[in-house]
Amino acid sequence: MTAPVPSPRTIITTHFNPDYDAVGSMVAARKIYPGAALVFPGGSEKNLRHFFVQSLFHMLDPVRSKDVDLAGVERLVVVDTRQPGRLGDLRPVLNNPNLDIHLYDHHPDAPGDLAGSVTVTAPVGSTVTLMTEVIRDRGLDLTPEEATMMAVGLYEDTGSFTFSSTTGRDYLAAAELLRRGADLEVVAQLTVRELNTDQLALLHRLIDSAETRQARGLSFVIAFAESERYVEDVAVLAHKMMEIMGLAILFVLVSMDNKVQLVIRSRLGTVNAALIAREFGGGGHPSAAAAAIKNMSLHQVRQRLDEILTEALGSFYKARNLMVYPPLTIGESQTLKEARELLIKFSVNSLLAVDRAGRVTGFISEHNVTKALHHGLLDYPVSAFMNTEFLSVEPSAGFAEVKKIIVDLKQRVLPVVENDRPVGVITRTDLLTALAAEGGSGPADLRRPELSRRSVAALLREHLPSRLGATLEKFGLLADRLGVNLYAVGGCVRDLIMRQPLHDVDLALDGDLGEFLAAVARSHRLRKIVRHPRFKTATIQTLDGFTLDISTTRREYYEHPGALPVVQEGSLRLDLYRRDFTINSLAVSLGAGGFGEVVDFFHGYQDIKDGYIRVLHNLSFVEDPTRAFRAVRFENRLGFKISKMTAGLLEGAVKNNFLTNLDRRRLGRELELILGEADPGPALKRLDEFRLLPYIHPRIILTPRHHQVFTRIRQVRDWLGLTFPDKTGLAWFIYLMALTDRLSGPELTELAAALGLRKKEVQILTEERPLGDRLVLEHQKTKAFLPSLACDLFSGLSWPAILFVMAKTENKALAQAGAAFLTSYRQLRPQITGRDLLALGWPSGPGLKDVLEQLRRARLDGLVTTRADELAWAEKARPGLSPGPM
Repeated sequence: MTAPVPSPRTIITTHFNPDYDAVGSMVAARKIYPGAALVFPGGSEKNLRHFFVQSLFHMLDPVRSKDVDLAGVERLVVVDTRQPGRLGDLRPVLNNPNLDIHLYDHHPDAPGDLAGSVTVTAPVGSTVTLMTEVIRDRGLDLTPEEATMMAVGLYEDTGSFTFSSTTGRDYLAAAELLRRGADLEVVAQLTVRELNTDQLALLHRLIDSAETRQARGLSFVIAFAESERYVEDVAVLAHKMMEIMGLAILFVLVSMDNKVQLVIRSRLGTVNAALIAREFGGGGHPSAAAAAIKNMSLHQVRQRLDEILTEALGSFYKARNLMVYPPLTIGESQTLKEARELLIKFSVNSLLAVDRAGRVTGFISEHNVTKALHHGLLDYPVSAFMNTEFLSVEPSAGFAEVKKIIVDLKQRVLPVVENDRPVGVITRTDLLTALAAEGGSGPADLRRPELSRRSVAALLREHLPSRLGATLEKFGLLADRLGVNLYAVGGCVRDLIMRQPLHDVDLALDGDLGEFLAAVARSHRLRKIVRHPRFKTATIQTLDGFTLDISTTRREYYEHPGALPVVQEGSLRLDLYRRDFTINSLAVSLGAGGFGEVVDFFHGYQDIKDGYIRVLHNLSFVEDPTRAFRAVRFENRLGFKISKMTAGLLEGAVKNNFLTNLDRRRLGRELELILGEADPGPALKRLDEFRLLPYIHPRIILTPRHHQVFTRIRQVRDWLGLTFPDKTGLAWFIYLMALTDRLSGPELTELAAALGLRKKEVQILTEERPLGDRLVLEHQKTKAFLPSLACDLFSGLSWPAILFVMAKTENKALAQAGAAFLTSYRQLRPQITGRDLLALGWPSGPGLKDVLEQLRRARLDGLVTTRADELAWAEKARPGLSPGPM
């Protein structure tokens, strides 16, 4: 982009009802286009008069639109909007032949946007940010007053950097303006003003008029009022209402000055404020927008708003949003026994029956199969007992139609069919859930539950590395273009809500994973993509060094208790239902329309806030026994409590021997994670309370002495963190050595193989640990250790074995000797070498090594300290001479 040529035929403008961001951007544009005229649509706006008085902003010198010869304008510079309908009295200038249009705007792309020869746009929090970057890059000057005016706009449009639309670029722009002399006291005065009498009165009327409405699970407020006099800053009043009433979505309508001011605020991507404002000729952001509506009464605007909201939200009142997909089907010629197996595997109450062509011919319920079992008829085909009189709907069917079939016609199972093939199913339970979410008045969007409740977009941008966050947003946009949904899922969402560091991000795609990965490979430079077709997963490695695990949304079943799950494609709800605990069953949308919105089918958010570990269904520990150990691990790590019902299920699983099919390799991994926590002592105590330790080995029994050793291991771990931080990862293995100290050699060998320990770990457990036990026993009362003796004791042991001795012994002198060996003794070597000994007349041969070892021991014990001492010692120790005491 080249610098524009100054011209008196250039005018700079913005949208009508300009805010501080618009005005600050006009100030910046004057620097980029010197000599251009500043023109407000419709003249000097009333809501800016106070602005000029307070700031003494004489340098603006705006020109009234009626004084401008629009036909003579050759270049139009527009800031903070691209919508022609928002140019007010200046719109006719767009008809000028060969008009050169330059655009600077931070709002999202919208239908009907102007096209320009110069267009500077980006999803940042303020247009001032873009203008600041241009001024910085071109090396243009700013006066402190100009920098202050721009800072006012930046602070206002980012909510002093608290709005979710704020980006790192906004912070850098603020830093640049402060460097240029922006006065934060003036910024505070203009962005945090007290309400005047008229504003307070209008605010009270708006609050009194507020109507709360419900639709598709959303709760939003519409407030309206009339004012005889013009009241400035209606947007500020809307912000106050959001804070006072704790709202997520607000529509404010104020009739005054022959116009109706519409202000929309939305903290949820499910309601896009900009799209609704655009229907009234306004614009803005998805989270904040406004419109000034002429030639309509307040009543007419309210009616039109109702129509728009009904239309906007009505698209969610469809069968496609209520159905569970893909549906579970069974061939009509298959047996009732096979139907029973599917019902049990997937914990569902009904199956759709299909013919050989895949067309739905009926459905079979769990009730019917149970009756067949009672009568010994499980070998009969499904077709003999299935319901064949049924209605079906298409995905586009409205809520009323669905409700009529299920409630009025009492059809408990409703197939959703497209092109004669089943694509989903709606049950009576699904419908009742929707009605409950709506308070009985209408449907909820079950594919995107709880979206009206919470958004963690700001937390995502705060806790994720900026490059990773940008990558996820790009992936979300790509998924939108492909018509699929991308989510962050599982533990990373939990940690995000708890404001804990994010170590990794797991992604789930509700769509074709192969197509998405191909599109990612085409549009992004990546290190590599590794696919795992069997598990319907893949690993994406970015050039920035980030690794992202992504999977299709899946459902799973277990062939038998403790088996690895069999995975099939499924909906997001089914994918989250297969998770271990409710706290790990949340998802966060990464799509542009709802970036950061929390998906919570199973009330995991509340369990996180309340601090409970809760399973999603009663057979959780039977299907995957390692969840019992995981529950204890999360309880200890997060400081949560296993819920009463979950604890009862765990105790029942142990009592009834449901954990006997525990996969030992997976147990080994879970045990390593438990012992790798900062303080696994309490978790081991809980495992003992739940009688889970015998599943590791029947002879593992915790005693008070174990807990004393665990305390000392934690102290050793803390010492490692200060002296050898790269070795703290050994701590888990030291705990394992202590936990298994009652096991014999053969028992240890068998356990190590079962848990999948590495060869070196097996060798330490079976060979070095007994040596360490003997060392502790033999030196219970030794009060001092010469360095040379410490080397004799510890030089044959590995790091874990030495650390185990340091933790197990109650003799502080022995523990200190081990620490000294690791920090200094093991590295100490004589300063002279074999060449020095040969020079002194020592005969060559293997004897030199023994001499150097004797010299090392003398140096360890302080008998020699310098190179001269060592040479004297070696001279004296030559064959035929006595070296003296060592």
